[in-house]
Amino acid sequence: MDYLARIGEIAYSVSYLEWTILGDLHRLADQLPDGLALSRLEPMMTSQIASAVKNASKEVAEGPVKDYLVAVYRGLFVAADLRSDVLHARPATHSNQGQRLNRAEVRDRRTTGKRFWIDDEWFDSAISELNEQLLAVSRTRPPFTAAEEVRG
Repeated sequence: MDYLARIGEIAYSVSYLEWTILGDLHRLADQLPDGLALSRLEPMMTSQIASAVKNASKEVAEGPVKDYLVAVYRGLFVAADLRSDVLHARPATHSNQGQRLNRAEVRDRRTTGKRFWIDDEWFDSAISELNEQLLAVSRTRPPFTAAEEVRG
């Protein structure tokens, strides 16, 4: 059961990162390009959201909002890769850890011939990486105004 909980931790962390930007779109709307809207982004996959945010960041003037968008798209690209590793892995039996997922390494949409385990070590590394990305997003996230906090 612990293994499934760790898979869920990855899924939840990625979803949390996605919702951070999606949830901020309304309050930052006056500082964002028109195409960056919840109705457009919400149906997208993580990497598609990252690409849309990256493209939008090119249209935003230097400053806190641009810094936030850059941190978001970088984090989402990392998150998309980690989520894909879990969701596109195959069940297998690990010699020391029992039933685990095994993933073909992919570069440029092609397998490299290498494989890796979605094991305890992979989870530790992935969660650490996601935490770093979440921290980078949190550090650059524009603060809420007093009016937003009252409505919140």
